[in-house]
Amino acid sequence: MAVAVAACACCSCARTESENFNEIEDKALDIWVSSNAPDAEPLGDTGMYYEVIEALPDGSATKVDVRGRWVDVKYVIRDLNGDIVYNRNEETARLLGTFTKYTHYIPDRLYIASRQDLSDIPSGIYQAITEITPGETWRVYIPSRLAFASYGIQTSTGYGGQQALESDVPVILDSLRIVNIVDNPQSEGRQAIEEFVTASRPEGWGKPLNDTVREGLYMDILARPNPGDTVPLNQSANIYYRCGFLDGHLIDSNIDTVLYNRFGTVRSSDITSPIRVTRMSTDPNNANQMPAKVFYAILPDLCYGDSVRIAVPSEYGYYRQYMYPDKSSSMWSSSATFTFDFTYQYKDYTTEDTDYFFASSTYYMPYSTSSGTTVPVAEIKPYTPLIYEFVVQKPES
Repeated sequence: MAVAVAACACCSCARTESENFNEIEDKALDIWVSSNAPDAEPLGDTGMYYEVIEALPDGSATKVDVRGRWVDVKYVIRDLNGDIVYNRNEETARLLGTFTKYTHYIPDRLYIASRQDLSDIPSGIYQAITEITPGETWRVYIPSRLAFASYGIQTSTGYGGQQALESDVPVILDSLRIVNIVDNPQSEGRQAIEEFVTASRPEGWGKPLNDTVREGLYMDILARPNPGDTVPLNQSANIYYRCGFLDGHLIDSNIDTVLYNRFGTVRSSDITSPIRVTRMSTDPNNANQMPAKVFYAILPDLCYGDSVRIAVPSEYGYYRQYMYPDKSSSMWSSSATFTFDFTYQYKDYTTEDTDYFFASSTYYMPYSTSSGTTVPVAEIKPYTPLIYEFVVQKPES
């Protein structure tokens, strides 16, 4: 009983310290806002403040419930000194000197869960996104407990700012604007692929809508010197690849000239050897062999010597998995497993094609040999469609 009482006393003390810190920070933020942002207004009773930087014409503002949906948002995160600590804008990154050719500078796609406690987004940012009217631009002042709390922001990848954000520091969510709202990102990705491959050359591939290898999966043969020399069952192919987004941004490749021409260097952590892929006739027991599901799905349609490009909907790529913009992350390892955690209530938009054998959840990534040091790479959001290019070689005996 004495131990229990002592534990309760410690918890009470810690809670009191936290409450005191929050009260002090709230008062300090209130004074700071009064002096530095006098036009800002309280955002309900959250302890946050906001000001409208760019409003919609009178009468045109329409509030939209974005909960349970995906949003593309533009924003910059600053500390109270105005220094940028997180940025997704290419022009700003070049001015800050944080720009990298690996980083994909686009608005942030976020899933807004039905409730904040089901979201992985800091509660203050979640609250701001659910309150802002699409088309408006806000500046939001957020106390640390509703922002990044004791974690701060330590990113040193292309999204980094002028400096890291220290722990327990209020932030300014600056230039916040919703630019797109998506109900079903998997369907949106498929539609984007269809529009891309059916567009006339050279903008697209000029293919008929129903000219698919599998449902939603398109292949364009660039060269086929050995027609009929298909990959037999239980035999392997060596594949050199490049992978990118529909807008042309390169994510990764195991071809040294591709890496050098795009990024100006081949890093020691980059893999430049072919990936050996086996066409299996039974459930695979070596599941950790693929960078993405497309390698299984497309193999029966390839010939040795082929050079092809493939429009890949997310279910044949990285699907629901979020891939960090740092290739030293464990998700870029040689035996990363996709857990598809539904903690954050991502809706299941699954459409499956099961007439080929594929290990259900384990993927061999286009991985990095680096560990411990930051290795920038393009961030891949869940349900992102991709473009792959393959060169298929017959392994030497």
